[in-house]
Amino acid sequence: MKQTNLVVLPGWGMEKEAFQPLIKPLSELFHLSFIDWRDMKALNDFEERVINTIASINGPVYLLGWSLGSLVSLELSSSFRERIKGFILFGATSRFTTGENYSFGWDPRMVERMKKQLSRNKEKTLTSFYEAMFSDAEKEAGFYHQFTKTIQSEFHGDDVFSLLIGLDYLLQKDARARLDRIEAPFLMLHGREDKICPIEASSFIKENLGGKAEVRIIEGAGHIPFFTKPEECMEHIKTFIQKEYVHDR
Repeated sequence: MKQTNLVVLPGWGMEKEAFQPLIKPLSELFHLSFIDWRDMKALNDFEERVINTIASINGPVYLLGWSLGSLVSLELSSSFRERIKGFILFGATSRFTTGENYSFGWDPRMVERMKKQLSRNKEKTLTSFYEAMFSDAEKEAGFYHQFTKTIQSEFHGDDVFSLLIGLDYLLQKDARARLDRIEAPFLMLHGREDKICPIEASSFIKENLGGKAEVRIIEGAGHIPFFTKPEECMEHIKTFIQKEYVHDR
């Protein structure tokens, strides 16, 4: 099977190394390009970074978006209709906060509170967020401890201003109106016990898409299923890609 291009968009406060368990198996299927969200200066920097990366790649791409990365992916969907062959989304959301006719997210006041906490104590705020990404069972199995070691040894870190821009992106962006215009196929992988983005956020995307989508629930997992159950996630991704490959022939 000819390798195609995969552009990987992480979540808020996250870096390439969070994907460590997936990097090797993904690289057997794709040419990988990783986006990072460090040193953001404005809201449109998120989309600009992905646009520049896609523009530098020859041929079609798949987008793998996690959490905030899924929202950025959806925002870009109409700009690259011809180039994007499909979406693989983890902990997906088309709108991070609750609003009129939408209840599958955080109360905006919680995000505003997090912004204040971040300005006062960055490390404590990030630690609380990281911990919330794991289910109780995953924590008991040592995955949260393993993840904190990965952060300490591998992450570069980001400044408070850039992290605040990311929270503003989550507060302000709403990609729901774009969904019915997206025709590329979707695979959405969602931890059953995701406390950051509820499963209903993925179901909402599936129900409102213009094209086809599969939602795969990862039992026992929280917001970072590819870190705790990489083999299961890779099986779903391989099946999805093979199906699309056969479809394209």
